[in-house]
Amino acid sequence: MNLLKRAALVALLSVLVVAALPAQQKPAANGATKEVCVTFDDLPLNGPDQGLKRLRAVNEKLIAVIRAHSIPAVGFVNESKLNRTGQAERVAILKLWLDAGLELGNHTYSHLSLHTTPLAAFEEDLVRGETVTRRLMEPRGMKLRYFRHPFLQTGPTMEARAAFEKFLAERGYTVAPVTFDDADYVFNAIYAWARQRNDAALAERTAAAYLEHMRTMFDYFEKLALEVVGSPVRHVLLLHDNELNADHFDGVARVLEQRGYKFVTLQRALEDPAYRLADGYVGPRGLSWLHRWAYGKGMKETMKSEPDPPDFIMKLYNEAMASR
Repeated sequence: MNLLKRAALVALLSVLVVAALPAQQKPAANGATKEVCVTFDDLPLNGPDQGLKRLRAVNEKLIAVIRAHSIPAVGFVNESKLNRTGQAERVAILKLWLDAGLELGNHTYSHLSLHTTPLAAFEEDLVRGETVTRRLMEPRGMKLRYFRHPFLQTGPTMEARAAFEKFLAERGYTVAPVTFDDADYVFNAIYAWARQRNDAALAERTAAAYLEHMRTMFDYFEKLALEVVGSPVRHVLLLHDNELNADHFDGVARVLEQRGYKFVTLQRALEDPAYRLADGYVGPRGLSWLHRWAYGKGMKETMKSEPDPPDFIMKLYNEAMASR
């Protein structure tokens, strides 16, 4: 076989291999590598407090998985969760994230809603929420540069949002948007409840439903990006620092890898021109930036199509919330 024919055969085989891959494993439509930044909210723990020993174990396990997949993750801190019994041990957990080469961001002190909290009070809570984190980062030559809105609520009016964004810029912050949104905190509430009661069957069922939910959400937001932006985007994934992800984030990371994603920094993700699109939404809902960009383009019905967790999870979650 001459070199020309051999080259043609190799090219044909390459095309056939890619075509044979499941849809979720194919590269982006434009042939580029798909990219995603992974972020975790509510450090040092989202969900019910598990005690200091379990708190540290959850974070150690989650960090180990993050490092195993070489993910340059960002963890967003609520410093009110440090000011409890065992404060030094809780602060030490933030050091674990930094020691692992990961970055920390500000998620406010007490996880207030910008939609319902007066702007001055919200800004004060943000400043209060950077005290310990800045002190830990500065000796390492790191700056506290990213802010994540609690509940993804960016303000009740355009004027309030603009005023707050001006405040953020003056303090050196960049907003950390989200494109891959999900309901991991809902699954975690059921998972943690099952673990506390040694209900292994419910914990296993919840974890399996969680991974399927994540596949569903990745499918949904990838398609929405094509509809709203017109091309794939460098996604930002919102997850939470909790027991469920300590045990099962490895599965989520593997799903992303199988879909062809490369893990990138938040700085790299935000270089995508999509993040300069107009955010046309204000109101009480915490929305993916893909929905916000849709609003900016006059596409206001995209939220109606977003998938919900399975019925059995929502039933258990609503029952748990009602019993509080």
